[in-house]
Amino acid sequence: MKKLLSVCLALAMLASLLTACGGKASEETTAPTAAATLEGTMEDLLNRVIAERPVEFAGGVTTLNLADTSEDGQWALKSYTGLEDASRITEAAVLEPMIGSIAFSMVMVRVAPGEDSKTVAEDMKAGIDPAKWICVSADDVMAAGYADVVMLIMLSSSLDMTAQSFVDAFQTVAGGELKFVI
Repeated sequence: MKKLLSVCLALAMLASLLTACGGKASEETTAPTAAATLEGTMEDLLNRVIAERPVEFAGGVTTLNLADTSEDGQWALKSYTGLEDASRITEAAVLEPMIGSIAFSMVMVRVAPGEDSKTVAEDMKAGIDPAKWICVSADDVMAAGYADVVMLIMLSSSLDMTAQSFVDAFQTVAGGELKFVI
């Protein structure tokens, strides 16, 4: 079962790498504007960031079901995004390790039309629990935005990674200067 899951994850990462390489040229030639958007799903964008800045653990990208208003659905939304409800976002995906003893979480959300992405990012950062794992916690937390997409990254500084390295990878994937980093 573990081998099958590992093979599926490897194939998904390979597919995302090929997709990222194919779409990069047009993004680099397009100058960002106030109305700029990032093409692709949040899952696609997360995979492109990971292709740019690989992680050192087995993990998988999961799309959140924002329509799930059950107790479990609301818990997942709060646990991954820090938001109390999904009214200000239209899409969300998260990458976390398969092993719960690694303090790492990266989530990307698409902000709903009419919502301010920086305000959503500030609320995400303020609402997230960096100690949500058993026995480990994150102490390196950043949020960044480009157009209508917000990325929240948190990890333990004891890992051989930094939140800034993922923010830099997000900027590369965006193909332009980030709107904000907090």
